[in-house]
Amino acid sequence: MNVSREQLTQRLAAELGSAAVSSDSASLTAHRIDGITPRLFCEPDSAEQVSAVLRVCREAKAVVAPWGGGTATNLGNLPRALDVIVSTAKLDKVVEHDAANLTATVQSGIRLAALQKALAPQRQLAPFDPPLPERATIGGIVAANLNGPRRGYYGNVRDLVIGMKVALATGEVIKAGGKVVKNVAGYDMCKLFTGALGTLGIITEVTLRMAALPDESAVISACGTLPQAFQFAEAIIGAPLLPAAVSLNSNGVVSNSQEGWQLTILCEGFAETIARQIRDIQTLADSIGLPARCVEPQASAQQWQQLCNFPARPSSVVYRVTVPRTELRSVVATTGNWNPTPAILADVASAVVWIVYPASEAATQLFPKLIDLAKERRGHAVMFAAPAEVKAGFDVWGPPPPSFALMRKLKQQFDPQGILNPGRFLQNL
Repeated sequence: MNVSREQLTQRLAAELGSAAVSSDSASLTAHRIDGITPRLFCEPDSAEQVSAVLRVCREAKAVVAPWGGGTATNLGNLPRALDVIVSTAKLDKVVEHDAANLTATVQSGIRLAALQKALAPQRQLAPFDPPLPERATIGGIVAANLNGPRRGYYGNVRDLVIGMKVALATGEVIKAGGKVVKNVAGYDMCKLFTGALGTLGIITEVTLRMAALPDESAVISACGTLPQAFQFAEAIIGAPLLPAAVSLNSNGVVSNSQEGWQLTILCEGFAETIARQIRDIQTLADSIGLPARCVEPQASAQQWQQLCNFPARPSSVVYRVTVPRTELRSVVATTGNWNPTPAILADVASAVVWIVYPASEAATQLFPKLIDLAKERRGHAVMFAAPAEVKAGFDVWGPPPPSFALMRKLKQQFDPQGILNPGRFLQNL
């Protein structure tokens, strides 16, 4: 930063108003990232103000990090520096809801739970299920590419985003995509910013594909050994059924042969469809000798949210392994026998495995082993989240992909001065 904090405060206050810029110690401490305290906190109330903040910070060579709900701030590598937090809390409006075409345009700071409440009267929903929906913002979900257990049913975040507005490091605001689902004009720039952790620009507005709100839902649960659970899961996937999600978690077991592996199936749709799926799933379970039960409606919502929140463990080391579905069983069985024994959650439909250890040196020493395991099975592994002291000395994204040179050029093109979340992405981009 080539100016003092006082000078930068004055410049930002001139653009946003003095009430929107703070150097209060409590506010700065509440917005630390990986133990690093910012120098300033600002809260713009429009895309134009976000643009102004970036323009001022670029001139001052001040490092900027966007902040939505704070649920994904422990993702990525340690930041190289941190001067200004740009909160999107005031960008919390539904700009347009085109119910007939199942799309909605929203500001990036709107929280997922608030958006679902706004869409409910039209019997629609945003089909995301990331951790902590009461806090998670749409901009943060998109920037961190946070997919949940229903990814295989509704599509992943990149599929659901059809348009966005982004403030670049220059202060320029660009539009990508459009407001209709069948938008094929030009390059799909939305995918470039989805999952970039705010290293290429700050998302200010997003247009999403909606889904119809299901009439009913049901959660079916079964417990058994790992071989039994996988036999049941594969029978469900291979049957003419369409569950919204199928998740397998270790439920604190010590070995794969113990009857502590829990399979949880979510069914959504019309009442008649749900009734049939429950019957068919229970019939499959009986044929395997694995008792399956419907979870009481009140408890099912809580149980399902606990599964969605599984990766949100700030004091733990959380690994994410993605492999072809044919390799899922092998990865779960192998890691389930490692010492120390991890907590495991596997998304059976999309073949994503979450592996959680208490933060320790032993947990971090397993990362190279996990990378090799994933690579042998044509997949990849990342250290999804961990405390700052654990991440030090690691590239949490693992070895660079073949496309890394292109990614570096894109970073240089969009943010040549490196003021946007530097260090957080692959190979410290």
